[in-house]
Amino acid sequence: MHRKSTGHLIGHIIYISLYVMLITSTIILYNSASLVELLYIGWVTLVLGIVFLLWSSQSRKRGQVGEGINKEILVENGMYAFVRHPEFLGHMLTISALVILSQHWINLVIGAILIILLWFAVIEEEKRSIEKFGDAYRDYMKRVPRMNLIAGIIKQLHSKRENKDG
Repeated sequence: MHRKSTGHLIGHIIYISLYVMLITSTIILYNSASLVELLYIGWVTLVLGIVFLLWSSQSRKRGQVGEGINKEILVENGMYAFVRHPEFLGHMLTISALVILSQHWINLVIGAILIILLWFAVIEEEKRSIEKFGDAYRDYMKRVPRMNLIAGIIKQLHSKRENKDG
């Protein structure tokens, strides 16, 4: 157990260090290719990423109200009704935005590494959630896509229409 938690801590330190490097190099290398059109895309993506991070955090807090400090529950409301991992999606959007805003190859490399690390974290999170919540999480997995927001919105609309008609 100690080795696993030490490895987990080292992974977090590497991730945070790379994220800080990405932010710093984005500030230094901002618009290095002088592609103004990409700046608009980058800023919109950054705003979306931040909105996802804030909304998912609020959804998780609201879902845990009255459940006690140490009791973990499966949150399925708010942003979690559309994608299973909205915080990871928010970070991926933010990382992508920083790459687009810098328009530099070094940020592309750092961003790609960060997104790969996040993808592995998503897979580990799903394994832990299955262990923790069992069939309830497996059912949630069937109803809500992992990170595909468009599919999640479509599924929610179909579900609401079926509930209304049924």
